[in-house]
Amino acid sequence: MRDPKAPPPNDQATSWRLGLKPHHWILIGLAFISVAGFWLGRVSLPFGIDLPKLLQSEETRHTIDPHERLVIEGIGFGTLLSQVEIREIDGPVVAEAQKVEDFETKAPLDFGKRYRLLVEAERPWLGQKMHQEVAFETALIPAIQSPLRQELAPGGSLTLDFSEPVGRITAKGPFNLQTKSDESRRHFVLLSKPEEVTQGETFTVSFDWETMNGVALPPFTLEVTTAPALGATIPLNNQKNLGVAMPIQIDFSEPLEAREKVGDAIKVTTEQGQTLGGKWVWYGKQHLQFRPEPFWPAHSIIKVHVDPKAARSIRGGVLAQPIDASFSTGPDRRIEVYLDRQRVEIYENGDMIKTMKASTGKLKTPTVTGSFYIYARFPTKTMKSTGLKPGEKGYYEVKDVPYAQYFHEGYAFHGAFWHNNFGHPASHGCVNLATQKKNSRKGVNEDAGWLYHWASLGVPVTVHGTSPAKDPVMAGDDESLRGSPP
Repeated sequence: MRDPKAPPPNDQATSWRLGLKPHHWILIGLAFISVAGFWLGRVSLPFGIDLPKLLQSEETRHTIDPHERLVIEGIGFGTLLSQVEIREIDGPVVAEAQKVEDFETKAPLDFGKRYRLLVEAERPWLGQKMHQEVAFETALIPAIQSPLRQELAPGGSLTLDFSEPVGRITAKGPFNLQTKSDESRRHFVLLSKPEEVTQGETFTVSFDWETMNGVALPPFTLEVTTAPALGATIPLNNQKNLGVAMPIQIDFSEPLEAREKVGDAIKVTTEQGQTLGGKWVWYGKQHLQFRPEPFWPAHSIIKVHVDPKAARSIRGGVLAQPIDASFSTGPDRRIEVYLDRQRVEIYENGDMIKTMKASTGKLKTPTVTGSFYIYARFPTKTMKSTGLKPGEKGYYEVKDVPYAQYFHEGYAFHGAFWHNNFGHPASHGCVNLATQKKNSRKGVNEDAGWLYHWASLGVPVTVHGTSPAKDPVMAGDDESLRGSPP
């Protein structure tokens, strides 16, 4: 037993007995430090992959702006990105890198594509490796479902329709456009101020827009045309010596909106400014007539003024300037036709000046009755049946019929050289009168020619089925009133 008071054994002796020399202990210390450092490094030093924030969320569907550059970095000292790959799903690789400390996309990605990002990171001296994959998609460009060429609608509006909801949208053009959308954010209306719009122009409107989550989308343009100015003509302008029943007709270049109110803004007056009564009547979509009630004053100048604001086309066009026209009336001339007596009576300024025998429509083709006016006149006219083809029963065609004066649809006064049965019904509905043109018979009156040269457009025509109870003295039986052919 060792004496407790004895000195401790020599260290070198102890080391010698354990077989360890000083340099061995140094190696053991270094090994211990390495193991401890390795363990501490793996435990305490950060290591990982830093992805863009948009791809770090827990959402299963990541949508990003394709213009934003994706930056990926290794986390921790000595961390390398051994492999980075961005690939279209079921498509090609669009960006990749190996053995880099960080990675950044150089070119923007495409809109509306799905991608997969694969990243492998390692820290070799600590034996650390990490693999991460994330799927994402780039913002979809909504399909523009409305035409990219539009005409500014009445009231100065445009419409835009998209396949997907759209966020902010801003229009840039030659004038301000206020943008409004419905709740779906897929239908937009753009409104302009009418006073800023010039008619008949074409211009371009460019649009900046975003997705609902603020991703800027590629701008697009819209070709916009404005409605042409509305045109209007008054065929009677500058005509003279018209009959007192001739209506004013205004021919518009396009159909009008709110056309029942158009006549309210059109003035019809005498040269002295007296307002004249009458009725506005539409014929078709573009022809407006003013019929005097009862007639125009004889030997007068009638003036028409159409204000530019009086009419607007259904496309939004208005008159570029006021429309003014005037015409003059002649004497108060009127024509009365009596079917029961087969007579035509001619009146001027209230006095009957002439009567003529006539041949009006037969039983199966009667002459129309009512109040009319002469609306078209031809020195000669080819007349043929309507709605029938050659060879069909009732078909006829007569060329060079003289002195035709139409008073209602296809009904007309005209000379008839093919018969001499005046005073009895003989026509297909027209009022046949005696004529010397193309007539081989001698001693025939030129009634048709006289009436043609005496009358004018607008002369009132009244066709009676029966005569008044007390007939006036028949001027037609007085040869002195017949006069010479013109």
